[in-house]
Amino acid sequence: MKRFYIPLLVVTLLSFLACSENNQLDMETERDEVLKVLDNFNHAHENRDLELLLTCFSDKPDIIILGTDENELWVDKNSMGESQKRAYETFSTVRLSVRDKMLKMCRTGAQAWFYMKVNWYVESEGKQFTFSGIRTTGVLEKENGLWQIVQLHTSMPVTGQAVKY
Repeated sequence: MKRFYIPLLVVTLLSFLACSENNQLDMETERDEVLKVLDNFNHAHENRDLELLLTCFSDKPDIIILGTDENELWVDKNSMGESQKRAYETFSTVRLSVRDKMLKMCRTGAQAWFYMKVNWYVESEGKQFTFSGIRTTGVLEKENGLWQIVQLHTSMPVTGQAVKY
């Protein structure tokens, strides 16, 4: 009978140690890390910093990035980066103001999704443009200890209802 209790005691003890607080995920720290990626995303645009922008996105070949323009659909960060580089070269000023930011975290700590409204002020080729209330949503995954965007969608809402319902 002792042969049964000793292994049971060892397994029980190891189970308690595996569930100790030292091994539990600190969701507040994870949340802060995700928010830092989103802040970097916005700062990269304002500073026209392509290198910083690219660090926000996953290297996976199957990510989805959807911009506001009709042709802005990318499935990898490098093709998005090429397009963004051309845009940054024409922009003399980019200012963003973010509001209504929401962040949700998966209980496992492996994924997060967000929503934010962003007002864009851009000067390009001597002209000024303001885009208010750009809706930005996305999904981030933790890869190799780093949070990175794997899906991003931006859209420009219509005023009122496009079709009454």
